[in-house]
Order: sequence, then structure tokens, then C-alpha cells
Amino acid sequence: MPTPSTLLKVVIVLQLSLLLTSCAQLSSFQTGRTSGKGNGEVGIAASASGISDAFETDASATFFVGEAYGRYGVGENFDIGLKLSTALTGVFDFKYQILGDKISPFAMSIGPGIGFQGAIAETLVQLHFPLHLSYHPNEKLAIYASPRYISQLVTGGGSANYLGSSLGFETGEQVRFVLEASYFKLLNDIEIDGFGLGLFQFGGGVKFRIFGNR
Repeated sequence: MPTPSTLLKVVIVLQLSLLLTSCAQLSSFQTGRTSGKGNGEVGIAASASGISDAFETDASATFFVGEAYGRYGVGENFDIGLKLSTALTGVFDFKYQILGDKISPFAMSIGPGIGFQGAIAETLVQLHFPLHLSYHPNEKLAIYASPRYISQLVTGGGSANYLGSSLGFETGEQVRFVLEASYFKLLNDIEIDGFGLGLFQFGGGVKFRIFGNR
């Protein structure tokens, strides 16, 4: 017979499950380089997302998320992008390269974005503030990191703030394969029986370069 304490924990896990699906846009799947003017790319990815450090019990929550995304180079150092997921979330972002060029081994970009959620009744908006860093030992390999701060707002009250990073690598040229892991810590003061909320996402995908010659 479950104790009231155990039932409370299960209820909270279910609530956090909704929270997790509302912030499934943890992934980056991009390097510090922009596409270049007139160039573009599209991609698809599949990931496993979950809650870590949930409780001292076996209660946990894990989801599988599919994503589709595209980017286009409006300028040589300026991209616009859109990423959608099967959790009915999306992110529209701008990306500006501030270090390196299209052939330099090191690259860095800023990429503020606006996220949205369509799976719950309330209007949910996320503000993304990432920094995209990458190292390119050659033109067929990139190792990247995307530290990011996310502020999540829900109409009618309630908010959440996350800080974390995505780490990954991609290989290929016109067709590129990507593998990535992300972890984000909830900064809000939520702790129950030693519980400290963290969200993770691990997945891979494939990108296709379009439009341009690069």
C-alpha cells in the first residue's frame, strides 16, 4: 500500500512530466558557424528526454522527442532558424557569428530565440539566450558546445528558469550526422526530500545542406 508521501512524490513526478514536455527544446544541433548568405540546411533528430535526480525513490520520467529544423543565411554572418518538436514546442531564433569565419577552426555565435508551447491550455513562452562555440579540426568534423539560459513564462502566473548546455559533434559535408547530449538545471527554488530538478536530453540526427554551394 503506497504511503501518502510516496503518492505525493508520484503526483509531483507527473506534474514535472508536463513541465518536461513544455521545455523539450533543450537541444542545439548547431555549431558556432553560420550558414553563409544564401545557404541553408534542414535536419531531423530523435532524442530521449528525462528528469534527473528526481527522488531517492525509483520514480522518474522519460520521453522520446522527434524534432525537425531548418536554417537560412540571410547574411554572411546572420542566420534565421526554426525548430519544431513532436511535443508541440518550437523555437524561432536569430544567429549572429561574432568570431571566426566559414573556414576558421574556431567559431562563436550568439543566438537569441523565442520558444512556444502548444500542448497545454495556457500560453507558454520561452526566451532562449545561447552562446554557440565550436572547434573544426577539419571541414568534415566539428565539436561544439552551446551553453544556454532559458526563461520560461506562463500566462496566468508561474515561471521557470534554466541554465545548462548542449555538447555534441557533427561529421560530414553536404550530409552531416550529429550526436548531442544536453543537461539543464532548474534554477527555481524547488526541493522536496532532497529533490533537485534537472532536465536532460540525448539524441542524434542528420542535416542536409540546401540552396547554397557550401
